Amino acid sequence: MTKDTITRRLGRFTLDEGTRRTGHDLGLVVLRLAVGTVFIAHGWGDATQPGGAGANVENYRGAGIPLPELSAWYGAYLQLIGGAALILGGLTRLVGLGLATVMAGALIWVHRGEPLVMGQDGSGSGFAFIMLAASLALVGMGAGRYSVDGVVRR
Repeated sequence: MTKDTITRRLGRFTLDEGTRRTGHDLGLVVLRLAVGTVFIAHGWGDATQPGGAGANVENYRGAGIPLPELSAWYGAYLQLIGGAALILGGLTRLVGLGLATVMAGALIWVHRGEPLVMGQDGSGSGFAFIMLAASLALVGMGAGRYSVDGVVRR
């Protein structure tokens, strides 16, 4: 089968450039909404618990996370505020990079050696792994046209 034959047979399934771009940008909206919402939920839990993010300092210290007094607050508020920024599509690459550092830290210090699939006890690295991947995807692709970043760029 030649390349021309394959192209003719698949031609009815190809999309024009405008449609591909719209699909790409809508996909980024879905990704930003999902990732931002999950980060907000986690950041909100840490920031609003009794004692605020400072209540996690001892947990961070016990896990061996460097600078636990700073890291606990950084993680909580970056997830909370950064999640909102992702939903809006503002500073997406920068926020995504920051959130990737939080998730990389979670994988290195909290979930090291845990299986990818969540166990009965709640342990597992899968959540942190997929959130790291999603954050890095947003670093690489940006927010797309339907975002604050897209409006500013235009």
